[in-house]
Amino acid sequence: MRMTPEISFRNAVRANLSTLDDRIENVLASLIGHRYPAEVHALSFEVFSESFTSGFPVRAFFLDRTNTEHFVCVDGKETYPSPVDPGLIEIDHVYPQELEDEFDATSPEPNAWEIAADELVAWFAERWRRAGGVRFPLACTIGCHDAPDELNLVSGARQPRYASFVP
Repeated sequence: MRMTPEISFRNAVRANLSTLDDRIENVLASLIGHRYPAEVHALSFEVFSESFTSGFPVRAFFLDRTNTEHFVCVDGKETYPSPVDPGLIEIDHVYPQELEDEFDATSPEPNAWEIAADELVAWFAERWRRAGGVRFPLACTIGCHDAPDELNLVSGARQPRYASFVP
């Protein structure tokens, strides 16, 4: 069986993500074990397309029941109700720009972003589970920014975007 450009790119994305396993699992364990204010109803992780080659593409949002970000006042300043930075981990990139450029040059469809996002969501869900996420008491999802659906990290099921906020 011939290795297609898509399979090769997926494998490279997975290999690059795997180097972050321990770091993200530690961060997720901190988020999972944290006691949030009663106003926090859900954690929503969003994947941003431009960040695979320039940082970590996932950001955490701490949402109330109206799907609005919740902040707490600490020493007169509004801060996130989180034990970690909402950017989760600080890295230069998940994979180098050259990897994406090479894939785009050899395979116009599907695009690198869609493949990388699919791989990242699956990887993130597994890291969430391994960090103890099945016992997380709040709603928790991950999805691509502005996508119509998301993955429920507690149940493991796909759901329409914002389904955790339907009364």
